[in-house]
Amino acid sequence: MKGLCPFRWFVTVLCGFLLHVRHGFAGTLKLDALTETPVLIDESDVKSVVFNTTLDSARPTSAFVHFVTEDPKIAEITGKDVLPITENVTIQIRGLFLGQTYVKVLSNSSDLASGNGSCLSKGSNSANTWCELDKKYEIIVSRKTRPIDTVFNVVVICLVVVANIAMGCKVEIPVVKETMKRPIAPITGLASQFILMPVISFLFAYFIAFQPSLRLGFFALGCSPGGSASNIYSYLIGGDVSLSVTMTFISTVASLALIPLWLFTLGTHVLAKGTNLKIPFTNIFVSLVGLVIPIAIGLIIQHKRPEWAKKLVKIIRPITVIFLVFVFTVGVYANWYIFRLLEPVVLIVGCLLPYCGFFFGGLVAFFARQSKKNIITIAIETGIQNTGIAIVLLRFSLPAPAKDISIVAPIASAIFTPIPLVIAILYVEIRKRCFKKYPVNTKASCDDHADMIGNSHNSSKASSRAPVYEIANSKDHGDTLEG
Repeated sequence: MKGLCPFRWFVTVLCGFLLHVRHGFAGTLKLDALTETPVLIDESDVKSVVFNTTLDSARPTSAFVHFVTEDPKIAEITGKDVLPITENVTIQIRGLFLGQTYVKVLSNSSDLASGNGSCLSKGSNSANTWCELDKKYEIIVSRKTRPIDTVFNVVVICLVVVANIAMGCKVEIPVVKETMKRPIAPITGLASQFILMPVISFLFAYFIAFQPSLRLGFFALGCSPGGSASNIYSYLIGGDVSLSVTMTFISTVASLALIPLWLFTLGTHVLAKGTNLKIPFTNIFVSLVGLVIPIAIGLIIQHKRPEWAKKLVKIIRPITVIFLVFVFTVGVYANWYIFRLLEPVVLIVGCLLPYCGFFFGGLVAFFARQSKKNIITIAIETGIQNTGIAIVLLRFSLPAPAKDISIVAPIASAIFTPIPLVIAILYVEIRKRCFKKYPVNTKASCDDHADMIGNSHNSSKASSRAPVYEIANSKDHGDTLEG
């Protein structure tokens, strides 16, 4: 048995020799991209990428390299994707849809793929085994900027600016000061807006397998201030309108500091999952300043020219209607790609983020022992994010294609945010009409009561008491209709 050991050793060496002969005594293969990486391609364009090959031994005569893209929906290799190893290797890459992917390089020689590269066998024959090289090459596909995109971006900016000016015109500083005299409710709302929502959005973004741009989009949305639509919903559902206006104003001004703070702290962890995307803090801060300045302009107009402020507030309603028509026509056409990115998991998170805001915001207000009106207002303010600010912030701060992908998050959230609010409005309206405490014909009731008083008292006393009752009854009835 001991005599067989040299024979086994001889057979092992011979097999290794034949294997190396089969693959041309290949050493370690290294590919360096001569084309600048990451490779930037527009949709539907084709770009040549040149690689320089380096071997630490004689160049094999029967070894090939195979190029594949990790996500064939974003980019594909056109023409030949299996090429013999020469000094320079050139491939053609076509951009298909905006996003980020990588080009992987595989070799049919396991000796060439050093390190942790995995091997994929395509049959029993060893010649059909492809082993992946360690290094991958980033490909970024962006959308081509069209005139209609420019028009849409300009209209969005104009609307957000006009809406912020109108917000400043609406805010009455004496009302804000009066509301801040009871600071528990505003502080509770601000904490829910800028502590609770960023943490919830961070958890969604960090633990769900989104691409980096979408993760940043959802997190930026969670850090955004309350939207001005919350004032209308608070009025219709029975909240405190003064508190709502105060919270919207304070959160919008505070976002100038708090959004960069959250992006600087947790935002970097959101993008920690293998991406080269960087958060452009300077661009974000400049965008936020540009969004807060119109509010200051509105406040100045409201203070110096109150009649102008009233006219601007009235003008904002038809402008909003025109903008909505524009969004659902030109906006949908210009951003049709968004529907391809609205995957089920994106829609689910877009739905859960505002709904968690409604629930936990109301819960925090309840534990803070706020009144029913304040609980409703704080819940609405927490759940409704200013998607306009989030979209402008992302679209004009991030590079392509991140700026186009990230805005899918606030759009998905905006689709689902109004649903529970509309249901609540319908419930309140039905309850008003079905459970009235006072008769509808208040005047008739007052006349009947005045007749009863006239029959039991003299006419002078009746005439002096009837108007007093009528005013009191009318006031009570008005309170019932408003409640």
